[in-house]
Amino acid sequence: MRLSKGFSGCYWIIVGLNALLMFNVTQSATVESLYTVTIPRDQAISGAQLPSTDEDYVILAMSQLLTRVTGRIDAFLEPSLQELVRNADSPEYVMDKGWPDLEGYRVTFDGRAILDALFEINEPIWVGERPLILLWLAVDTESGERGILASESLREMRSVDFVDTEDEIRNELIRVATSRGLPIRFPFWDSEDMNSLDFIDIWNGFSNRVLQSSLRYGADAILNGRVWDTPRGREVQWTLIRGNERFILPGRTISSGLEQLADLYSREFSSFGDPTVAYVTVTNLSTLEDYAQVMNYIEDLQERYILNSVDIEEYTETTLSLRLIVRGGSQLLGKVLTLNNFLSPVPAISDDPLEGRLTFSLNK
Repeated sequence: MRLSKGFSGCYWIIVGLNALLMFNVTQSATVESLYTVTIPRDQAISGAQLPSTDEDYVILAMSQLLTRVTGRIDAFLEPSLQELVRNADSPEYVMDKGWPDLEGYRVTFDGRAILDALFEINEPIWVGERPLILLWLAVDTESGERGILASESLREMRSVDFVDTEDEIRNELIRVATSRGLPIRFPFWDSEDMNSLDFIDIWNGFSNRVLQSSLRYGADAILNGRVWDTPRGREVQWTLIRGNERFILPGRTISSGLEQLADLYSREFSSFGDPTVAYVTVTNLSTLEDYAQVMNYIEDLQERYILNSVDIEEYTETTLSLRLIVRGGSQLLGKVLTLNNFLSPVPAISDDPLEGRLTFSLNK
């Protein structure tokens, strides 16, 4: 059978983050509407210049899309991408555009055409399945009112001013996550959360209690933050919690924590270079449904343009062996295949005749 498609309580400095990211099995989320960009009516292209034509809006949307897809905030300035920006309004790239409402101009790009163009110039691409970030944020306002930022404002428990502050912070975090293509979740801060955590836990970053309370949300990593008002303005401190490790992140703005995680994850999960051969074996199969689940998972990776082709080498009652043509090499493939905890890596067998074979066990 062949499937094919075209082309420890310790704090550490930020430099240790890359190692932490590389050696953890991750959960993930699919970024919804990754190739749809909405430009607010009053957003400038640069400086004081405002979009005035459809083409202006599409160029601005393409610039933001390139940040999402490549992971680089300044991608639209890359010389190699200038032709893509200049031709942003081409029917080759644009599937739909216009004003669905009075608030913003929306452009939906053809994801496959965009990826084709990026692969043609060997541009690194951040794969679409991305680690999920849970945000715990303790807020202390100038008036002395305190609270935990939740997925929705708890208006019956807050003053009007505090709700306005929460909405401002939440909207800024959503804006950054959307612009960088980073999946995030806010806690419910319901009775279950309140019974397991309090304000001081989150303010001080007591990771054990925060970790335990975060299990229900199924996130890959936790951004634990505190924000407070001072005479000089708003101050923020972010701590990344992952497993039993904690890292204080540099930067003291609302956006800095997510911006840094987007930079780190996009480097780790970027696909680039010529396609190469990789061999994958999946064990712990016992039914036809298991086989179908694995093949559907692999086909989904083809849809996300990580794989060029898939050949089934062998299938037994318990094992499926595949030969894949993959972009980004077997190391990236190994990371992507463990997202969602669908597969677990199995230590390599030293006498495997196919060097570099990746072996996984199907989680049930």
